[in-house]
Amino acid sequence: MKSLAVSTLLSLPFLALASDHFVRQMRCDSYVVSNMTGAFRTRQFIDFSTAKAGDNTQVALRAAGLTASDWPVKIHDDFLQHMFRPINVELTNAALNLKVQAYSGSGDVQAAEIATDAVFLYGSVRTVMKSSTTPGVCEGNFLYANKYNEVDYETLTSTIDVSSRCVPQGIWATHQALSDAVNKTSVIIPFPFDPRTDFHEYRIDWSADASRFYLDGAFQTSISENVPEIAGPWMWNVWSNGDPCWSAGPPTADSITQIRSIEIFRDFISQPTGNVCNV
Repeated sequence: MKSLAVSTLLSLPFLALASDHFVRQMRCDSYVVSNMTGAFRTRQFIDFSTAKAGDNTQVALRAAGLTASDWPVKIHDDFLQHMFRPINVELTNAALNLKVQAYSGSGDVQAAEIATDAVFLYGSVRTVMKSSTTPGVCEGNFLYANKYNEVDYETLTSTIDVSSRCVPQGIWATHQALSDAVNKTSVIIPFPFDPRTDFHEYRIDWSADASRFYLDGAFQTSISENVPEIAGPWMWNVWSNGDPCWSAGPPTADSITQIRSIEIFRDFISQPTGNVCNV
């Protein structure tokens, strides 16, 4: 099997060498992102496009600086608890699968989550993924420092292209409230494509003044209220709790969300140094 270098030049045994990414990493001392001040010292690129079904998922995640979550989450007493389980994170051909298991009718909803081992303040995170075709699931791609410092892209598979009684259609860009005294800030973006039929890039640029949200490289919106102020890991998860005014569900069939690649620019510096790459 071939190997790929990421920002820390770790070898991922299931990935093929992507020379353009490797060369860019070797030649750049700092990375400048358009519409963001300062620069970033570190680029991390994780490519699942040459993964094979049966590859050792947990070994690969560790090598990539990712960890699969293993804990329960109870959001509201009126709805189901969900359980993040590493068994629901699995390499397949050309992707990493995140699964929500078909609900059995009792007990916890069995869900999936991965997170970066690295904790960082500000960054540009670009995820190439494909949404599930199964209704009743929330797909999250987000910075989480604590419940008051969170920036999200969230897709609700029941309301991708049709509104429910209490949830408008589209993808949600959100800053959670910085305190209990204020409300969270959300913008609902109509999808310019069907996220279930192909892979698309979901990009969040998080800086001190705002977070900017992109789809397939096209700017969608920015949020300057409730900007997270604390470093944290980046997370990707899929889950359901049966709330009709959010995730809906729980799903009656297995739900599969696929990630093809993750690219992260992190470790903020106020001024670019050395050889500068515009990204």
